[in-house]
Amino acid sequence: MSPAVCQNCGSRSFRADRSLGGRLICQTCGTPAGSRPARSARARPSRTDRHRRRLWLVLLAIVLVMVVVLSAL
Repeated sequence: MSPAVCQNCGSRSFRADRSLGGRLICQTCGTPAGSRPARSARARPSRTDRHRRRLWLVLLAIVLVMVVVLSAL
């Protein structure tokens, strides 16, 4: 029974790798089907997470500046 979803990246596209005896390999990340997900890939935040964190920091800075300006009036 072949897996339908890659456990590492969530992709649904697989190909048979002849060098590994026909074992299914994920076309997106290259992880063999049925193997455990790599911990290093999960430890690094994704690009959208970094942008979201940056957006919150900018919003927080704007709010702090507004509070300081309004309290000085």
